[in-house]
Amino acid sequence: MDQIVKRILELSDPETALKKKVQVQQNELTINGSRFQFTKPLIISVGKASVKMANFFITRLISYEAIIVKPKGDPSKPVGKALVMESSHPYPDESSFRAGQVVREALISLDYDLVIFLLSGGASSLLEDPVYSPEVYVDVMKRLVTSGLTIEEINVVRKHMSGVKGGRLGALSKSKVVTLVISDVPGNDLDVVGSGPTLPDPSTVEDARAILEKIGMSVPKLEETPKDLPNVSSYLIMDIREVLSPLANELGGGILSSEVRGEAKFLGAFLASIINTQGIFKMPYTLLLGGEPEVTITGERGKGGRNGEVCLSFLEWVRAPRFKLYAIATDGVDGNSEYAGCIVDETFKIPRRRIEAALRHHSSYELLEQIGATVKTGPTGTNVNNVYVLMAP
Repeated sequence: MDQIVKRILELSDPETALKKKVQVQQNELTINGSRFQFTKPLIISVGKASVKMANFFITRLISYEAIIVKPKGDPSKPVGKALVMESSHPYPDESSFRAGQVVREALISLDYDLVIFLLSGGASSLLEDPVYSPEVYVDVMKRLVTSGLTIEEINVVRKHMSGVKGGRLGALSKSKVVTLVISDVPGNDLDVVGSGPTLPDPSTVEDARAILEKIGMSVPKLEETPKDLPNVSSYLIMDIREVLSPLANELGGGILSSEVRGEAKFLGAFLASIINTQGIFKMPYTLLLGGEPEVTITGERGKGGRNGEVCLSFLEWVRAPRFKLYAIATDGVDGNSEYAGCIVDETFKIPRRRIEAALRHHSSYELLEQIGATVKTGPTGTNVNNVYVLMAP
């Protein structure tokens, strides 16, 4: 594995982040100076980092109940007793609905005095109990995810169509809830990560309707979410900045942004414009970015992803004689491909017509495979979004 890719994944490790910020004794949890005592903790861990986050607590507690909801295909395993449910991503299915029902029932029926809710990216699809028929819900989610809307907008709609999102699980709890979050959302609004199952929701039904109208959709009924949950405390454990900062120091580079948004192909063109322009930065230089650009799917769809489109659009417009670009998803999965991303440099020469065709058909990885630019890590057990490293030698 490329050493920079390896280092990105090492810095994204959730257990390392938890060790730095959380102290756990047999009957007490301490974070940011706040102490939470318990005798019968309930651990609920949902998302792409769910197993590693749960393992941090499982190895430190003797008596507990634990439910872990992880993506299908994730090879991670708990180091102790836990109910492990494999669920669907990026679109929910029956496994997602079953996981939502099990977690809801646990909060209602189990005997506990503290909920330790561990949340990471991917949870929106992995955990669901829709207020609509499953068929209607899945159809709406597919249209949202391919619409080009931001993750914040998508999750506003999800919250108001769900029986477990937007604070509804927090409202069900019979005890205090401590929510610890690994963020994959630009800007780190914690209620957006996983659509905030335990966190109060600032958005409204009217907000959800307005977002649906933007893409020409409507649903017959949306339900309002809890706005105040005094029993819930929430903490950010790790985000993309905690990957970018040490990586920048190690590479001798600078951080251009930790909140990348917008169309992926426009990001690629923007990065090309930077390295094409002489005199902006003193050579040699390295720039780092992190975030979550979007891809609007229209017409045909091949095997592609946001990082694939960043790399191809960069190659379409770059004119600099020497360069190297990394585009890496920390969860190991970019779009509907089996790749984490791609690495391209000046040795890759692709006719513009081929790049334009791949971008038009959202088949970036079909082309990147052919030129040997893909990076395959497999599921990584974490998710702090995408990392981009631009090098001008």
